[in-house]
Parts: sequence; C-alpha cells; structure tokens
Amino acid sequence: MAKTRAKTKRGAVKRAASKRTPLKRSTKSSARTRSRKRQTPKSKSGKTAKLRSKRRSHSSKSTLASAAGAVGRAIGRTVAIVTERTSWGTGGRVDAIELLESDHRRLEELLKKGEETTARAVKGRTELLDTLTIELNAHELIEEKILYPALKPHAEAKDIVLEGYQEHHVADVLVKELHGMARSDERWGPKLKVLKESIEHHIGEEEGEMFRAARSVLSRAELEELGARMEAMKADALRRA
Repeated sequence: MAKTRAKTKRGAVKRAASKRTPLKRSTKSSARTRSRKRQTPKSKSGKTAKLRSKRRSHSSKSTLASAAGAVGRAIGRTVAIVTERTSWGTGGRVDAIELLESDHRRLEELLKKGEETTARAVKGRTELLDTLTIELNAHELIEEKILYPALKPHAEAKDIVLEGYQEHHVADVLVKELHGMARSDERWGPKLKVLKESIEHHIGEEEGEMFRAARSVLSRAELEELGARMEAMKADALRRA
C-alpha cells in the first residue's frame, strides 16, 4: 500500500511538472515577443534613415545631372555661336577679297536686324550689339593687320587705305557709345542707324575702289596667301572674344 501511494505521489508530481512546463515556454515566447516589439521601432528607424539617404543621393544625382545638362547646353550654344562666326571654313584656297566680302554681308545682316528692333527689345538689342561688336572687331583686325599693309605701299591704293583706317575709328566710337547707352534709350536706335550708314558707306568704298586696286596690284597667289592668314587670325580673334 505504501509503495502504491508513493507511485501515485510521483505520478502526481510529474503531471504537475508537465502542466507547469508550457507556462515557462509561454513566458519565454512572451519575452521574445516583447523583445521584438522593443526592437521594431529601431528597425523602422533604420529603414527610414536608409530611405532618406537614398532620397538625398537621388536628389544629389539629379542636381548633378541637371548641372551637367546646363553646362552641356551652354557649351553647345557657345560652339554654335563660334561655328556661325567662323563660317569662312572654306576648306580650299580662297582669296582675301572674297573672304572680306563674305564678312561684309554678315555685318550688313546684323545691322539690319538691329535697325528693326524697338526700345522694348532690351535683351535682343544687347545680344545683337555684343555679336556685332565681336565680329566687327575681328573684321577690322584682319583688314588693318593684313590687307591694308599689303596695299598701302601701292600709290593707287594708299589714299583709300588711309581713309579706311579713319572709317574704322568712327565705327568704333559709335559702337562704344551704343554700349554706354541704355538699350531702351530713345537715342539708341538712331545712333545704330548712323553706325549702319557709316559701315555701309565704308563697305561700298572698299568693294569699289579698294578691291579693284587690290586685284590690280596683287596676284591671285598673293591674295590667296593673304586669305589664309586672314582665316587663321580671325579664328584666333573669335576664340579669344
């Protein structure tokens, strides 16, 4: 009987122990759950930080891409302007007179556009005057440094060459005054018109008396040599402008 009671008692203890075990597991499980809950905000915070970092990186890339695009467009515009200005690119042997006549047509075109502007076209007048100044300076440079010195020693061309220097000076003074005036000034348009008439008169005399004299005193080979020097000097002047 005593043995039976002892067995019964041990069985009861085991059953009690088996009933308590799930409670311990439950407690451990609950602890892990609470631990996960405590860690969750940190995990979300980490993800948020990573997301913000990615957004900043994307924004930086977008800014750099935008800046690069702007630089590319600026370079493209500059190249286009230089290409237009150096449209002499003949690739062959062309004499100095033909090149200067091409310049004359370009200057006439710019002056005509300027004359057609109004006082309200402030930006347009500024851009046009800047372009006109650069191209006029380059044109005067190659005439004064290459053509005029080649013609001045010849009696039939000396007087018209000396007059050409003075007409360049008058044009330079008018251009300087135009730069010093507000583009909306009522006197700006009339002053540009005076410049236009002065340059047109100068072109008429060059393409008449001066160029006839040049063809009579200079050989075809000499004119082509002068033309090659003009192309190089003008290209250099426009790159520096």
